[in-house]
Amino acid sequence: MKLLFALAAVGAGIATALQAAANGGLATRAGLGAALVLNTCIVLIGALGFFVASGARGTFFPADTPWFYYVGGFCGFAVILAAAFVLPRIGAGPAVALMVLGQGIAALAIDHFGMLGVPREPVSLTRFAGFALIVVGVALLRR
Repeated sequence: MKLLFALAAVGAGIATALQAAANGGLATRAGLGAALVLNTCIVLIGALGFFVASGARGTFFPADTPWFYYVGGFCGFAVILAAAFVLPRIGAGPAVALMVLGQGIAALAIDHFGMLGVPREPVSLTRFAGFALIVVGVALLRR
């Protein structure tokens, strides 16, 4: 089962790189604002299709849900915006590597402090070494 989760995460990483490249190309042709609207509409259609196909069960605003659990939508917008703006200017490799670097920083903080309901996993020397390898990878891709 863990292998399946790992493959799903790798697939999401591949999708992130493809999304960034496609959005960057679309933004250079249609304009950044139009590319964001088009991308968001496609995401909405996919999300609605998934919601309906899965039985349309769920509550959009459950009682007692902390406000910060809704920040994901803003984060998704930031990812799409930044990728579409940055990738055509610095290339796919460096742009995606820098996105992974940012993800690593955020992930270490989220785990270390147990933010957003995630179980607390303090930063260790091993985890920091893994993050340092990401930094080295970004530096190598930028050369």
